[in-house]
Amino acid sequence: MNKIFKKFLVFLSIFFLAQNLLANEKIDLEKQFTKKLDEVVLVVKDRQLTAENRNANIINLLTPMFDFKLMAKLSLGKSTWNKLTLKEQDNFIKLYVVRMKKSYSSKVDSYKNQEIEIKEVSQKKNRIRISTDIIGKDDSFEIIYKFYKPKKRKENKDIWLIYDVEIIGISILKADKAQFKEFLKTKSISQLINKLAKK
Repeated sequence: MNKIFKKFLVFLSIFFLAQNLLANEKIDLEKQFTKKLDEVVLVVKDRQLTAENRNANIINLLTPMFDFKLMAKLSLGKSTWNKLTLKEQDNFIKLYVVRMKKSYSSKVDSYKNQEIEIKEVSQKKNRIRISTDIIGKDDSFEIIYKFYKPKKRKENKDIWLIYDVEIIGISILKADKAQFKEFLKTKSISQLINKLAKK
């Protein structure tokens, strides 16, 4: 067996091993996400709980899957984020996280009469997209969850984390970024922080 053929076999072995690892990661994340969705659905359908308690339970279930801090940074854009003081960055993250949790949990809680189905799971390197259908009596719509895998696992967080959500083709992250960019054309970051604090 010549050296070139040996190298080729080694390359094939590494390639197929990598493919198997990627496939396993997709399967593991899909199982974990399905379990989490089932738990959320049980909360949403429990009408004995108050809306406030349902939202609190939804937040507790979903928080380990979301990288809200990264979403906060991305929503401002790198150049704007780097201009902020450490105190401004800290304040913005705290307010953005509260806003996101409140907004997303209330949206999820409104799906009490719908069923959620996973439609497709696709992966590209350290990114995974999970497409879901929210199916109602008369219509349905798509929600896509975009995950990434941090190089180092974050404390109290899952291995794969959501950094963006698309609802009917509209990215939450891009929508926030456009909204904040427009606001900051005529106003300061302090005014934006104050506005978020009042909501």
